[in-house]
Amino acid sequence: MSLKLNPWDKLLPNQAFNADQYSGPGSIEQSLYETILWSSAIPVPGTSFRIEQSDRFSIEEMASNAVALGFITWLLQLMKARRVLEIGTFVGVSAMSFAKALPPDGRVVTIEKFDHFAAIARRNFAANGFQGRIDLVEGDAHDVLAKMHDRGPFDFAFIDGNKERYADYFRLIEPLMAAGGVVAVDDAFFHGDALTEKPSTDKGRGVRKFLELAASAKDWRRILLPLSNGLMLMFKSAP
Repeated sequence: MSLKLNPWDKLLPNQAFNADQYSGPGSIEQSLYETILWSSAIPVPGTSFRIEQSDRFSIEEMASNAVALGFITWLLQLMKARRVLEIGTFVGVSAMSFAKALPPDGRVVTIEKFDHFAAIARRNFAANGFQGRIDLVEGDAHDVLAKMHDRGPFDFAFIDGNKERYADYFRLIEPLMAAGGVVAVDDAFFHGDALTEKPSTDKGRGVRKFLELAASAKDWRRILLPLSNGLMLMFKSAP
């Protein structure tokens, strides 16, 4: 007798149907993480760069997951991207990962609202030799993006800032993107809150508003992936 399955029962690698042969000593989630890093040659966090951390939030709390970063840097190299825009620098781990994946003449522009994180990121850029390849702009991303018409076009943009303004960020980024460019939006599930029709938090509502915008965006092909806390990829079609 065949097993009755719903379409969503095989979505994630740690669900029962996909993991019924796992016999490792630890959790399957830990084994997934370690096996992906090992088999994909993704460096263990903290080994690629000299990182000064913040005493306010850890890298594990705030920075993008190593698997997600590995996927994005792979995509950057596949695209042969040269110009990258990032919203939300934190201490600079993702910006340095992006810069490392670009060709020698590639450049990253990253925006950070809080001076505490911006100062640490600048020191991390200098300690790892990225001063000339990463341009950090301090300020609220909404205000900064409105004045960036002369900085594009960008091949790739990464949105990981104020969740409440995700939709606004995307609208401001859209004219800055080159044809064939990709916008990646991190935390696209926002801890499950954005999966509900009426989210309970301001951040969840902001992410949900972006998802609704993405669903109806013309001239954009998109795919929402169940990677980490959700990753939306938006591909700008050629005119």
